[in-house]
Amino acid sequence: MQETFFRESTLLTLEMRLFFAVVGLYILSCVLHLLQFWISSILPAVLSRVALPPLRSFAVGRVATQTLLLAVLAHTLLIILRGIEEGQPPVQNKYECLSWFAWCNTATYLFIRRRWAELTTPGIFVTMLSIAALFIAINKYSPVVTPLAPALQSPWYFWHVLIAFGAYAVFVVGCSVELSYVIIKALGVTRRTWEDYGLPSLEVETFHRLSYLLILMGFPLLTFGMISGAAWADAAWGRYWSWDPFEILSLITWTTFAMYLHTMSVPQWRPVWGSVFCLLGFSCMLVTFMGSGFLTKLFGLYSMHAY
Repeated sequence: MQETFFRESTLLTLEMRLFFAVVGLYILSCVLHLLQFWISSILPAVLSRVALPPLRSFAVGRVATQTLLLAVLAHTLLIILRGIEEGQPPVQNKYECLSWFAWCNTATYLFIRRRWAELTTPGIFVTMLSIAALFIAINKYSPVVTPLAPALQSPWYFWHVLIAFGAYAVFVVGCSVELSYVIIKALGVTRRTWEDYGLPSLEVETFHRLSYLLILMGFPLLTFGMISGAAWADAAWGRYWSWDPFEILSLITWTTFAMYLHTMSVPQWRPVWGSVFCLLGFSCMLVTFMGSGFLTKLFGLYSMHAY
């Protein structure tokens, strides 16, 4: 008994040290991404719009990406360590799900960057969201390993989490691209200076298509995630749908992204309403995953998804 306690406490201590190292690397990467954006956009405006050599901003962007890669590798080790500690996939509670959410976001962003190497500005929002998820995880939820809730003891649960977080990660990257575009467009940037902002040097329609393709990729994953969630709910509670607050928010998120995809199919609506529904769907997704617990407590609602 004493040996087991010593082993678990040692693993938890090692996990917490690695956790804070991961957070520190994410913060450093975020700061470097912000510095790259400042060098390539804000600083030239302050200096009477005298453009700096693109290499300088890209050099900072490369260091930011390399730092993020190191953070993801360390985060991968953290997840593996947690899995060894539990003896099962570490997605059993809110603490672990938030950590998995942060890892999925950054890993997906790095994968997308392999295709579009100049896509650095969206990294600001991806890293910020991952930092926020880890901050909530460590401050609101306990990292101590606890027995699995009876409702989660279903083979559907793992697949539901895996598919749903895959969809969330693609949405995070796609909406970060769209948010970067909206901000930079508001600054009045011309096509010739797209690359200085860490964005592809593309026409507006082509750039919108990049975000559209990412969300189009994530939408079937979200759909399958909801279907697997319904199957899990039927196995756990005896019914596929119970109008639970979390289920309603998930349906709202799905509907909003469906409206976005429809909007992007109408050429006259793409420039404005495409961005509106994209960012609205992103907001709904964040409320569904990270804010549903707060809303249920605020309005005194009962949720079967509260663990």
